[in-house]
Amino acid sequence: MAEPGHERGKLKIFFGAFPGAGKTGAMLAAARRIKEAGRDVVVGFLDMHGMGDELTALSGFEVLPASVAGEFDLDRALARKPQVLLIDDLAHSNPAGSRHPKRWNDVEELLDAGIDVFTTMSVQHLASLNDVVAEITGVPESETVPDTFFDTADETVMVDMSADELLLRVKEGTVPVAHVPTGPSGDFFRKGSLLALREIALRRVADVVEDEVCRYRADKAIDAMWKTQGRVLCCIGPNPGAEHVVRSAARLAGQLDEEWTAVYVETPRLQRLPNGERSRILKVVGLAKELGARTAILTGNDVPETVVEYARDQNISTVVVGRGFRNALRLRSMSDAIAARSDDIDVVEIGRGGAAAGTAITAPRAATVQEASRTGEKRFRYLWTGLACLGTTLFLTLLKLQFDLANVAMLYMLIVVLAGVQWGRGPAIFAAIVNVVSFDFFFVPPRFSLAFDDAQYLVTFGVMLLVGVVIGQLSGSIRFQARVASHREKRARTLYEFAHDLAQMKTTTEVIEHTETFMSRQFHARVAVLVPDNTGALVSPTARGMNNPFDSTTAQWAFDHAQDAGAGTDTLAGNEYLFLPLKSPTKVRGVLAVRPEHTRDLMIPEQRHQFEMFATIAATALERVHYVDVARDALLMARIQSGDLQMQREQKSLAAIVDAALLALGTVLARHPVERMIAADLPQVNVDSELVERVFTSLLGNVAKHTPAGTRVTIEAHPEGSSMRVAIEDTGPGLPEGREEALFESFERGEVQAARKGAGLGLAISKAIVEAHGGKIKAERSETGARFVVTLPLAA
Repeated sequence: MAEPGHERGKLKIFFGAFPGAGKTGAMLAAARRIKEAGRDVVVGFLDMHGMGDELTALSGFEVLPASVAGEFDLDRALARKPQVLLIDDLAHSNPAGSRHPKRWNDVEELLDAGIDVFTTMSVQHLASLNDVVAEITGVPESETVPDTFFDTADETVMVDMSADELLLRVKEGTVPVAHVPTGPSGDFFRKGSLLALREIALRRVADVVEDEVCRYRADKAIDAMWKTQGRVLCCIGPNPGAEHVVRSAARLAGQLDEEWTAVYVETPRLQRLPNGERSRILKVVGLAKELGARTAILTGNDVPETVVEYARDQNISTVVVGRGFRNALRLRSMSDAIAARSDDIDVVEIGRGGAAAGTAITAPRAATVQEASRTGEKRFRYLWTGLACLGTTLFLTLLKLQFDLANVAMLYMLIVVLAGVQWGRGPAIFAAIVNVVSFDFFFVPPRFSLAFDDAQYLVTFGVMLLVGVVIGQLSGSIRFQARVASHREKRARTLYEFAHDLAQMKTTTEVIEHTETFMSRQFHARVAVLVPDNTGALVSPTARGMNNPFDSTTAQWAFDHAQDAGAGTDTLAGNEYLFLPLKSPTKVRGVLAVRPEHTRDLMIPEQRHQFEMFATIAATALERVHYVDVARDALLMARIQSGDLQMQREQKSLAAIVDAALLALGTVLARHPVERMIAADLPQVNVDSELVERVFTSLLGNVAKHTPAGTRVTIEAHPEGSSMRVAIEDTGPGLPEGREEALFESFERGEVQAARKGAGLGLAISKAIVEAHGGKIKAERSETGARFVVTLPLAA
């Protein structure tokens, strides 16, 4: 955050595809121009790599002295506080003992202090592209800048140069190649590598500029389409053959090498489609996602208007639609309607395809019992509407002497309006028809007959019927819009609350428990989060997992293939649960199992989309807490090994420490009976209780991770001389023979887990903590399973 009293400084990055492209020179030239315009410009740090005339390049600029280590001096720059500061090499790593580990951290502090910063960096230093660049060049790069920081730049300037020109400069010796790292599998300065790096850099800068264009258009409220970037928008319709449109849009986007988005617009009419049809539409949306599209579920009364509004908002200039079936009631096609609403959108109409359209997507009718119940619910609306009309007729009949025919007609119209507001369009139209017939039969002379003496009553009947239909249509539309707005607000609020709560969670157990509790309450559904154990089999840490073997098989398939399975999908659709893989940026973290109260909820596109969003948020939270644990373990291990760890020893009851560890594990040990054999009169131990609690949490947590459900755990303690001996024994499969001591080495795993990746610091840290207290820890093979023995010093 910027300091009070001034704004945050602005960041300008001179970005290049490779070293030697002239980034530093471009930065100096830009700085010289603004200096001549009267701004206070200071050089904080410039690395010329021994190339060129440094004195000439820096002439006219104030240069801050370097630190004692020859590095950029952050405190001196903050004290000088120029308007603009030049700092070369944004990704540079600071020496040990500096306030920040990276130079971009220094820049962030300067920006918070209100100082504008000009800086340079190359594409190989961008964190998200680090591995891609390493594969291309064969040269790994350890110094990186996070994309989140790079994207905060107020301006990014691409400093470009052709590969041939750079190679010529390298040959002439005018490019500093000594500071570029080399790798065993390749040379950085190869033409193929340079061409690839240049393409990557240009694309990355194009993304940044596109974001700037979108922000500018939003700030200036510009609705007109700016065709700055090619993108394709595919419209998924409800008619059979939509999958052909999706496949055609995917091919078109591939030929144009452009990103594409697939959208489905749900209208009031489409909401009334049978569950089987809605399931088919969901599968078409899923097909688009499989083919590489971004997908979105939109709602609105007018499909062309909704599509055009979304295209303008996303700055998409090409819209792909399917050719509709023309009839007497449909005067123009969807493509004509979209084109009529926007002159700057290109519309591509795809033919129905016939036999060459590929495999058609069909979906069996699902939850027929629930559809029947919904049909019954709708019939009750008409029943209540009929009773309301009947009651109105009886009321008017009893008071016929006090009302003339005009007032009678007005009261009937009131019933039509109320029916539309309360029960929607269909009941309103039904009320209009019933009321016209009742008005004619009971009140228009001759009474008790559908005949009438005055032909003018035909106009009255027609107006009543027409107004009733119009009111019903408007009421139904208003109800739909109100329901959509309410659902959107609820979904947005629910997602915000869920993401906000998970952001506060610090352990995997907390994330899993909160996900299950929150979603169960919000969706009135049974929800379980399943995560893999040491063998890769899915387990439920909270014991809310699957009891049916068929459920477990479906969940395992979803995890192994990283694809949705179960209800509402093509895979094992007979299952009552929907299984969504928890896909994080690095791996699949588990499976989210959802069984709604009404299976039809899985057929609603927006509801299904929300389940997927919850799964994404939960997966991201699991990823975050995993790496938080990894970082915390690594930092703690480093402090212990360096001797910098300051322990807060105190006299503490061992029983209290063990109980705190069990409490921290929560329901992790729910399926493992724990027998605690610790006498109440045991002497206290002299330890740092938080660190020792962590030891027992790790040891007991390993039982849940590496032993099957039902494995018993025994915790026994008794004093031995000046120490307390604590044994944790389980009835599981035991330890690998001959490797008991190796388990305590960093990154060591058991035989079963040898092929699995992970930090592997848990037992190593436990050993380091115990030994830092002057105690010992060892692993043994017992008669029943595995035993870990810990000795801790007793209090004096």
